[in-house]
Amino acid sequence: MEAHPLKLAYARQYPGELAAWLAARGPEAFAEALDGLPADAVAPLLARLPQGPLDRVLTEHGDEQLIRWLNAANADHALTLLLHVEAPRRSRVLAQVSSARKRRTLERLLIYPRETVGAQVNPAALRLEVTTPLAEAVTLLRADRPEPDTPVWLVDSAGFYQGLLDLGGALIAESDTLTLRSFLVPVKALRAETGLLDARRLRAWLAHSELPVVDHRNHLLGTLSHARLISALKSAPGPDTGIADGLGELTRQYFRVLGTCLGDLLGPGGRR
Repeated sequence: MEAHPLKLAYARQYPGELAAWLAARGPEAFAEALDGLPADAVAPLLARLPQGPLDRVLTEHGDEQLIRWLNAANADHALTLLLHVEAPRRSRVLAQVSSARKRRTLERLLIYPRETVGAQVNPAALRLEVTTPLAEAVTLLRADRPEPDTPVWLVDSAGFYQGLLDLGGALIAESDTLTLRSFLVPVKALRAETGLLDARRLRAWLAHSELPVVDHRNHLLGTLSHARLISALKSAPGPDTGIADGLGELTRQYFRVLGTCLGDLLGPGGRR
């Protein structure tokens, strides 16, 4: 059944507003809203959903439907959807994207060498749109019930990273007319192509146990915790670590040979 023309027009023209309205109303509202909408209208709508509602929608729909949405979406919206899908399913549906150009673009944005930050990113970052009204954001957060110390990252309508939400300030604010932009805290993001060793040296870890990760266009890919970074360095040392280890071994061998020579010269049988 085709969607009502007014419903379709609103979904195309105001996907952000419709996504916010649906996110506060639950699964039944989603099912009714998506019914009859063409894939090219659904993809922008889904891409603007907060993490919790979007995860639920993607879980409830199979690969065939997700592939239709990906084929109809632009690269930014397709990337947002894929970032909320588990790695095995992501690879499976990405291989079925009909446009070779779009598929190559998404692969380049999602697949990074193992010694880089991008390969260790956790896509399950709690994110909200920076223009979300404060009262609406509080409703969404109460519905998702995140852990008290879970950071909330702010993005714009296209998913580009903006900063960290001052959650404490937002919760005690008295004005319901404010948006989340009023509670934005600048936190420098990690670039996905950054090497793990370079990421470990950043001073930002002194203030944050978790940092946002963005691609070359500043699209929020997820987060990386300091604990996960250290674990990755221990289990899969990069080339720089190998060079350092090689130089260390060379130095040890040098002093071993030097000690042997000095022993021959100064020992009981050596010259004095």
